[in-house]
Amino acid sequence: MIVLCYQAGEAIHRVVGPLYEQLETADVTYELVLVANQWPERPDPTGQVVERFAMHREAVRTVIDDKHGAMGWDMRSGLAAATGNYMIVMDGDAQNPIDDALKMYRRMKETGVDVMKGRRIARFDGPYRRAISVVYNLAFMLLFRTRGVWDVNGKPKGLTRAAYEALDLESDDWFIDAEIILGARRRGLAVAELPVVFHRNDERNSFVRPAAVLEFIGNMARQWVRGRS
Repeated sequence: MIVLCYQAGEAIHRVVGPLYEQLETADVTYELVLVANQWPERPDPTGQVVERFAMHREAVRTVIDDKHGAMGWDMRSGLAAATGNYMIVMDGDAQNPIDDALKMYRRMKETGVDVMKGRRIARFDGPYRRAISVVYNLAFMLLFRTRGVWDVNGKPKGLTRAAYEALDLESDDWFIDAEIILGARRRGLAVAELPVVFHRNDERNSFVRPAAVLEFIGNMARQWVRGRS
C-alpha cells in the first residue's frame, strides 16, 4: 500500500492510522509506504509526521526526498520503493474511503487483472472539479478511443508487479494516471475499475488548478501525436 502524503501535515493521520489498523487485522502480508517528498524551497512538516508514525512500526516505510516533479514523480518514487507483488496507490487526503485500498487488492487477486483503477460513481468535491473531470475524460476518450474506461484520474490505482515493470512509467506530473491506462492498453494488459465514492476535502484547496488543466491538455496532445507517428 502506497500513500501519497504531499502537504498533508498532521491530517495524514486520518488516513494512515485507520489504514494501518486495517492492514494489521486483514491477515495479509503487507508493507505501508508513505511518500512525503517535498520541494526544498517549500517547508512541509509532513515528512516529520510520517517518520514519527513509522517509528516502531516495522511494516511502515517512508520515502522522503526533495521533489523533482509533481504527483507523478511522487507516485513513481513510491512504486520504486515498494517490494510487493501487488501495489495499491492512494492519496493521503481522505477523499477516498480507507476501505477502498484493501477492497481493490482483494478484487485484483480474485479477478487476476493487471491494472485496476477507481471509478468515482459519486463525488462531493464541487462543480468545478466535476466539470473539469467530465471535459478531460471526454477529450481523453475521443483522442485515444478508450471505450469502457472512464475517470482516468480516479484512485486508488492498483498494479501487479509484472504490470508495473512492463509499463516503465515516465510521467512526473498528473498525466501518470493516463500513462498507466494508455500503456496497459497498448501492451494488452487487463484493466478493470472499482466503483468508489469521492469525498470533499475541507483541509486544503484542490491542487487541480487552471495550470494543471493546461498541463493535462498539453500531455494529451503530445501522447496523441506520438501515437500517430
